[in-house]
Amino acid sequence: MTDYSGLRSLAKLVERFESNMEQVTLTIMTADDREQIVNLLLAGLNELNPDMQIKMENSTGEYASHVAQLIVGGNKYVFSKDYRETFISEMNVYACRITADTHGLLVYHHDYPGVIHDVSRILAQHEINISKLNVSREQKGKLALLVSLTDEEIPAEAIEQIETLPNVTKAISLQ
Repeated sequence: MTDYSGLRSLAKLVERFESNMEQVTLTIMTADDREQIVNLLLAGLNELNPDMQIKMENSTGEYASHVAQLIVGGNKYVFSKDYRETFISEMNVYACRITADTHGLLVYHHDYPGVIHDVSRILAQHEINISKLNVSREQKGKLALLVSLTDEEIPAEAIEQIETLPNVTKAISLQ
């Protein structure tokens, strides 16, 4: 049996990104292990808000690695699985790889030279080691998402410093 246990933590993580968990739709995108996937995602979503109303849908297509899609308001989160782990592979138009139970942060910013350097510099000043870094953008010069997974928890002070950087619109801790 495939291990999807990370889906529970990833579903809880979405609640960190969303201020309003209304109008939630969960679409299962694979024929394999549907019941297990649904149970884990619902357990994660309902842990913080047991009265949450979630609309369930099934996709008619088969996807190589996508197992589920969660729409919250107008925001889309795609959950995927490969030979190693489960992860969030898309957030709206941004490709990413956010694994369960990891340290790190999301940085929404305007695509502009130096943003990645500035974020990395602040993390280095706090002696935070980056284990994975992913940047995805709508298009050149538009909005972008930087996902930095780290070996250590990022202190609130570092997040606050990153949020004050020019061109950064929002920084969110994964803890």
